[in-house]
Amino acid sequence: MKKILAIITFLLFLILLWYTKTTYQECCENNKETVIKKPLKKTTKTIKETPLTEPLIYNWNNSEAITNKLWDTEKNKILSNKSDAKILQIVAPYFKDESESIGIARAKSAFSKLNIKIDSNKIEYKSKLITFYEGAKTKPFSGTEFNWLIRNENIVQVKDKTIIYFPSNSTKKVQNTNIAKYLNDVAKNIKGTSKKIILSGHSDSRGNAAINKKLALNRANSIKRELILLGVNKNNITVISFGEEKPIADNSTKAGQQKNRRVELEIK
Repeated sequence: MKKILAIITFLLFLILLWYTKTTYQECCENNKETVIKKPLKKTTKTIKETPLTEPLIYNWNNSEAITNKLWDTEKNKILSNKSDAKILQIVAPYFKDESESIGIARAKSAFSKLNIKIDSNKIEYKSKLITFYEGAKTKPFSGTEFNWLIRNENIVQVKDKTIIYFPSNSTKKVQNTNIAKYLNDVAKNIKGTSKKIILSGHSDSRGNAAINKKLALNRANSIKRELILLGVNKNNITVISFGEEKPIADNSTKAGQQKNRRVELEIK
């Protein structure tokens, strides 16, 4: 009898154990959280292009001129000043760690981008040394100048000034179309502005230094009078004389003396 009761008790224990396990599993299954996997949002990083501010650029130690969509407008602006009476001077940059010759090569490359034909005697290539800065070796840089300059026997225009030549012992401007046209253009550009004109008189070294200084002053004053007649405010014109102190050519030759008899005109 005792054996039967023990067997029945053991069976009841097993049934109870099975029931408990089954109930626990159902409970856990019902209480599980449903996990919804949300798709990852794709993030797009917007890369802003560097604004185009210069139409013609170069890379470090490379002479090739590179243009962009701004070039057509700039090219038309450059060519609008073209004149048979002027030469085209192109000045391109170079750094100290490069060579001056690469500046000349850049100027020639820049000219090729104009797609025009000009006689070789009407084009001048120059280079200019610019200050090195951080990024110059890795980022493109600009700095090219296109200057249309007057060059004839009476007028020689350089970047920052114009030279007007005088005959020997003359204190009056040479009466010719070249000088008259140039002074007329200067007056048109100056009138109504705050720009200032500086006129410096020069002479060759023949004769007395004091007389030469006075002669050079009279030459500068003759140009001042012409500009005033053309409408330039006299208060915007400054006149100085250097006489024979600053020659630009050899005074021992007639050609050199001719070059030293001059008035230099600067616009500030």
